[in-house]
Amino acid sequence: MKLPGFLSKPRWLSKDAATRRKAVVHDTDAELVANLGRLAREDADADVRIAAMKRLADPGIAQGLAHDDSEANVRAQARALWLDLLTGTHASAPSLVERVRLLKAQDDNELIERIARHAREPELRQAALDRVTRPALLLERAIEDADAGIRLALVERIDDEAQLARLAERARKSDKQVNRRARERIDALRIARGDDATLEQRARLLCEQLEQLVREPAHADAEAAVTARWQEIEAAVAPPLRARYEAARALLVVSRTGPAPRPAPAVESPPIDPAGEEPAATTPAADETDHAAEPVAAHAAATADAVVAPLLAQARFAASLDEVNAEQRKKREQQRSLLAELEEALHALDAAIDSGTSVAAHAAKSRADDLRRRIEAPLPRSLAQHLAASEHRHAELSQWQHWADDQRRRQLCDEIEALVTSGLHPDAVASRVRDAQAEWTRLDTVEGRNAARPSPLARRFHAACRAAFAPTQEYFKKRQELRQSHAQQVNALLERAGALADDSTDWPAIAALRRDTADALRGLDRVEPRERKALAQRLKTSLAALDARVARRDEDVERAKAALIAEAEALGQGTPQRGAVAAARELQQRWQQAGNGRRARDQAQWKAFRAAIDAVFGRLDAERAERSARDADARAQAEALCAELEALAVTETPDRSAAARLQAAWDALRVRDEHLARRFDAAQASLRDAAQRRERSLRHARFDAWQARYRLCRAAEMSTTPVDALLEQWQHAPAGEIAVDVLAARFAAATAGSAQADTEPHDDEAFRDVLVELELLAGIESPDEDRERRRTRQIGRLSARMSGTTMPNPAQEVATLLTRWSELGPTTDAALDGRVERALAAVLETLP
Repeated sequence: MKLPGFLSKPRWLSKDAATRRKAVVHDTDAELVANLGRLAREDADADVRIAAMKRLADPGIAQGLAHDDSEANVRAQARALWLDLLTGTHASAPSLVERVRLLKAQDDNELIERIARHAREPELRQAALDRVTRPALLLERAIEDADAGIRLALVERIDDEAQLARLAERARKSDKQVNRRARERIDALRIARGDDATLEQRARLLCEQLEQLVREPAHADAEAAVTARWQEIEAAVAPPLRARYEAARALLVVSRTGPAPRPAPAVESPPIDPAGEEPAATTPAADETDHAAEPVAAHAAATADAVVAPLLAQARFAASLDEVNAEQRKKREQQRSLLAELEEALHALDAAIDSGTSVAAHAAKSRADDLRRRIEAPLPRSLAQHLAASEHRHAELSQWQHWADDQRRRQLCDEIEALVTSGLHPDAVASRVRDAQAEWTRLDTVEGRNAARPSPLARRFHAACRAAFAPTQEYFKKRQELRQSHAQQVNALLERAGALADDSTDWPAIAALRRDTADALRGLDRVEPRERKALAQRLKTSLAALDARVARRDEDVERAKAALIAEAEALGQGTPQRGAVAAARELQQRWQQAGNGRRARDQAQWKAFRAAIDAVFGRLDAERAERSARDADARAQAEALCAELEALAVTETPDRSAAARLQAAWDALRVRDEHLARRFDAAQASLRDAAQRRERSLRHARFDAWQARYRLCRAAEMSTTPVDALLEQWQHAPAGEIAVDVLAARFAAATAGSAQADTEPHDDEAFRDVLVELELLAGIESPDEDRERRRTRQIGRLSARMSGTTMPNPAQEVATLLTRWSELGPTTDAALDGRVERALAAVLETLP
């Protein structure tokens, strides 16, 4: 970088919005990175703000812009980034703990629902779902969430039977746990509201489970579960089912403990010999004991059967009687339910007829007819009258619909007949005909017409379609021929690829064949759609085979060059030998003969090979040492120049002649060291930036002085600061040259307490005139109420330029406007002061 470039600014400070946006996206300047937050919030161009926001990916900035930015596009982009950061789908998303903390501070339902749907971590989704109250979303996540625990927890939060029924049906095949728990919740809700059928079904199921335990003993936990569920509903169960349950429980107890033991028969003691000896045969033999035990076991089994059999018979009788009663009750409930559904269908039919929605009316009528066929008993009188009235109204609606649909059919016929002379493109004609045919079919479906018996209008319509298609046949035929021709070219290409010999080494031809195959794959839209899939598969297979062959070739080249690198490195080791130069050159020739492989790998291998060859020549070349010495001396001189330029850059008033001398010395050295070059460029940039800041500060000193004194003047006029503090600040404020006397007079009057009392403020129109001109100079938009005023000023300035009037320079014009503003006196609208501050800041950015 040359010293004459001192006056140029970094790209991110350019006046051109496109240049600033490119700098924000690509540049790595430290000062730019430090100012990304300010650019995201304050830059005048929306695209620059978006680019800075996306590069920062800061949740706070994204959230602020999503709420406060003036551009709708910026708010939308910021909101999308904010959602990606919170859900964790963005690469720079905060940690899970931080996102959970941010979620707790949000009250935007849309945001919370977005996190509940798309957050990656189950913990974050659960935290969002805890704050969701919309039943539809709870139902959706209970079906679709990836975490089984979350799905089961959401089932517990749904208290609507209809939603639970939909949930159970949708999870029937995909999630057995959710399906089972949803049905259990439905039964629990129905039992809680006193539904006899559900209660009876639950009681019967528990009785059957307990009877199953009698037949097939299971773990004690199964009995405990049945007992606990029975106790929940026992008080409301009908007596027959309670008797059945108690009988099954008694059977279960008997099956586990057995019948009560019978008392053993008394056995007389054998006589004792007077001599004190016992008889020899006083104890029965073992086989006699076994035979004696068999009648006892048989008696115990018979006793158990005698106890169990009556209980089983009683339980079976109660169960059969209960099933008959339940079946009758179920049938009555079904008939009552069908009557209620018929009434609902008739209400829906009336509502559809009232709204004129024929499709809904036909659907409701069809449903009502189906329900009427399923109802066995005669209808109640009121319901029968309602049905007759609704059917009469539906017939009238059908007649009107038939008339209206015929009108639309005639319009479709007219439209299709007009296509013959419309001159439209054949594709457009085909599209319109297809749309008309689809609409015609929809009308027939709605009315329930039989397509096998076409009406005169239908015959006219189909004839018009054929007539509209007739002029397009040549086009479609030609397009089909072109597609077939392209398909033949693709097939020929595939044949060329198939005919390529396995041992072919014509690598340029192979590369060209691969390019042609890739181009053919991208251009498959020019063949018939029905052939595209097969051709695409064949092209991909051929491309994969070519890629495999090229990959093998690249591997061979890589191995050959690796061997050459090893030889070059071995040649450069040890004591230099005679003939080393010739050997190194021979290695270079063999390297060229090895061919080219993958570009990236070739470059890496070439660097290694070149380093080894350079080492060989370096050890043999005596001049290498001298060149190294010169390079070292040049590096030392360059480092000295860098240090001197860095010292010059930190001085307050650098000498330009010294800078030019250092530049000339640096150019004479022709430094090749990239690190030193970057160091020298950095010192140049620092020197240039310092010069720009000093020059800019000097140019803008009078405006800064006016702004400081004007703020003090306004503070005095509005009495927002103690007078003593204002007087002290006024004494130390820079004098400046813009409206010095006017501001001094206003400040003196204000501190004396007479600013508002003695001076009548000007009309706001005068203030707005100055503001609009300032905003026009700054290039920023004016409020809606001043748009017309701004347009008038722009027209006036344009007229002045076109008439040849000499326009003052921008700095002088700004000074004039500030003087006019000061002379207008205090304003009663505090918002105008804010606009002056913003306009002045913006216009100073535009001044050189």
